[in-house]
Amino acid sequence: MQLAAKQHLVVFPGVEITCMGGITGIHIIALFDPACKQAHVEGLLASLGLRPEDHGKIETVVQKSPSDVIDAIVSKGGLPVLAHANSSNGAFCDMKGQQRIKLIRHPRLCAVEARDFANKELAARNKRVIDLLDGADPEYETHLAVYQASDNPAAEGSGKHGLAGIGSRCAYFKMDAVTLAGLEQAFNDPIVRIRQDFEYKTYEYPRISRLRVVGAFLDGLDVQLHDGLTSILGAKGSGKSLLVEFLRFVLDQPSSNTGIRQDHEAKLEARLEEFGTVAVDFRDETGRELSVRRTYGSGDMGGYDEDSPEEVARLFPVLFLSQNEIIRIAENEEEQIQFIDRFFDFRTYISEIATLEGGLGREDRALAESLRSYTAVQELEQALKLQKRETLKLDSALKNEVFENFRLAEIKRRAFQEQISFIENRIEILESLGREVLSNDDPLLPDSVETDPALKRTHAILKTGRASLKEKIEDLIDEVRNNRDQIETEFKRWLPKYRDVKIAYKKIVQETGGDYKALASSRAKLIKKQDGILLKLREAKSHTASIKQIVGRRNGLLDKLTAVYAKYTEERRAKCRLFEKESNGHLRVSIRSGTNKDAFRQQLRALKKGSRLRDSDIDRLCDKIAPTEFVNALIRFALSHKVKYYAQVAEGTGIDKERLGVLFQFLLDSFDYERLLKMQYTAIPTDRPEIAYKVGGDNYEFLSRLSTGQKCTALLMMALSDGTMPVVIDQPEDSLDIRSVWEDMCLKVRGGKEKRQFIFTTHNSSLAVAGDTDKFLILEATADTGSVVYSGSMDEGPVSEEVLKYLEGGPDTYRLKYRKYSAERILARRTSKRGKENM
Repeated sequence: MQLAAKQHLVVFPGVEITCMGGITGIHIIALFDPACKQAHVEGLLASLGLRPEDHGKIETVVQKSPSDVIDAIVSKGGLPVLAHANSSNGAFCDMKGQQRIKLIRHPRLCAVEARDFANKELAARNKRVIDLLDGADPEYETHLAVYQASDNPAAEGSGKHGLAGIGSRCAYFKMDAVTLAGLEQAFNDPIVRIRQDFEYKTYEYPRISRLRVVGAFLDGLDVQLHDGLTSILGAKGSGKSLLVEFLRFVLDQPSSNTGIRQDHEAKLEARLEEFGTVAVDFRDETGRELSVRRTYGSGDMGGYDEDSPEEVARLFPVLFLSQNEIIRIAENEEEQIQFIDRFFDFRTYISEIATLEGGLGREDRALAESLRSYTAVQELEQALKLQKRETLKLDSALKNEVFENFRLAEIKRRAFQEQISFIENRIEILESLGREVLSNDDPLLPDSVETDPALKRTHAILKTGRASLKEKIEDLIDEVRNNRDQIETEFKRWLPKYRDVKIAYKKIVQETGGDYKALASSRAKLIKKQDGILLKLREAKSHTASIKQIVGRRNGLLDKLTAVYAKYTEERRAKCRLFEKESNGHLRVSIRSGTNKDAFRQQLRALKKGSRLRDSDIDRLCDKIAPTEFVNALIRFALSHKVKYYAQVAEGTGIDKERLGVLFQFLLDSFDYERLLKMQYTAIPTDRPEIAYKVGGDNYEFLSRLSTGQKCTALLMMALSDGTMPVVIDQPEDSLDIRSVWEDMCLKVRGGKEKRQFIFTTHNSSLAVAGDTDKFLILEATADTGSVVYSGSMDEGPVSEEVLKYLEGGPDTYRLKYRKYSAERILARRTSKRGKENM
């Protein structure tokens, strides 16, 4: 059988034995390692008193009790299993009372085979075999592995066996290699290692599959990482933490904490060195296999290979926590909010915010230019009044009919030119309006409703209206241009008269000479200066004409930015609700929207230096008013110089009006409009997290009041909550007590590693062994180099021995601890107590 199956299957040598017990005997299966020969099975049967001629006969019954048979199987290196326990010759069918209880409680019994998993009536009463052997039943007080097998039925109802029935029912066993040791490990921890065929599911989730290093301390390292839990063991200095830092490096996801990031850079510099490379193979959430390779180096000497995918951090996010990073996060609110952001695609919001801020920056420049033009208009109009007064003075000194005619002609000429400039300005405004109104395309219909009749009709109305609007604007521009042409015609018709008057004027100036000529020259200069002021005034007014449009566009962008921040906050809240749910009542996590005003405070404190305003006034100002309102008041004051604008702020904040007026004037004198306007969106109040941990009863304490261990426990519970992104943590057990490691980490990992990848460096046996590590990487190092010396699961002898050495100090130490704990007595007492509580 083994020879025939070796290409595709593994056959475990074994035998099903009928022994004394029950009505007509109890069936027990003995399984041996695939490397065993027929002689092993025959040796077991001989030890049970069976002669060769009795082998294979249905009527053969071993004249020993089930307990004796179990002991004999174990003494020969096999695994004893109760066969088809809920059918004939099964322990739960043909045995009753203490006889069955004693058999089930046998300490060497490995597993039970059952066929009643699909029995709904028994399931409703918790009376299936698997329900009775889950450790909670008061009669059996034991937790045994239960699995289903086909028992190879020949035909429905025949009661016989046959080849056709193989595989009609089956179970899945999680093993690193198909060996007896692997099977035993599955029997030892069936909750995570055995699935019936109807329970078994596969999940597609992102995972890191391979890590390769070339250069420096871990040169030549090439390891496969398990889809479930990989635990990295080794002595201090063996390179465990380096594996985490190298993964962070190649996947471009350094810590946001300055200290942790600096330590990361120092490790890369010391242990990867210039031109050292790290390569990673991974699968994204769609199952696509990708590779990325990155070289370490300063300046242009480092970087990604050309074949590496772009934006690897966005493409393949991983929850990284370097050593002690969880403690740093627990101590800082800003780090906590960034920690929460790691659990969803916050980069979408960051991208939207950056786009909107870019648009606001462009509008800031346009608005600042318009605001400066508004101020310039006021100054130019005042200068023009002064020029006109001076001209009138000279006019009175130059009383002459010819000159008077020329003065009036000049006034008329300027009036013509002002009219022409005025209408040219209106044409520019109309053309600008046309470009703005018609610049955007009509909104497209979403694919899902593009055939909807009502929407198609309204879309047609939009297109018709757009065409009509374009036509009307063009007609209006043509009409205004026609008006301009008529005015220019009138102006040209009058120009010959103006030239005659001007010639007469020049002649008088030449004839009179002297003072009259000097006065006329001065007047000509004044007129020329007036013309220059009028030109600047016209340009300034052209800029100020678009203030309302710019403000409207800018307010629209600010509203969109506010909406994005609101969506960002809501997604954070949704994630916090998930944290609470996943913590089973141990955590309360919430978001206080827009309560962190540190950015506004820091910017104002930086800007006000030199204003002599106290920091306490800045704090009060930031607590009472939003950046948008403050900047709006500042701009209104700049344009009007009315005290009421800062007086209103003073009244609302309780700050002395005179001191606030000093601040307003100081900011306007010291900074340009662009810098002040930018505060409206770069100093927006941000969210604050509130994380509370259950310390007993119904009492919760905020992180700031917790011990370091409690803080770390709370954040690790969040880190291990539901999700699909890989989790890579360097010594997660640091600062946790052993009970927290089991309750808050191991149980999460055990239940989650079928649909999420975990990679830990650890010194904790509860996490690594009780957490059911799928693959161990055991590192050793000299002064110059580190390497993986063992890789595999505890199914394999050398690996389990190394795990015992690194996590328990070796077999002698573990045996001594086990004896000193009086572990057998404690476990027996606990089992008995649990049984009584359930009765």
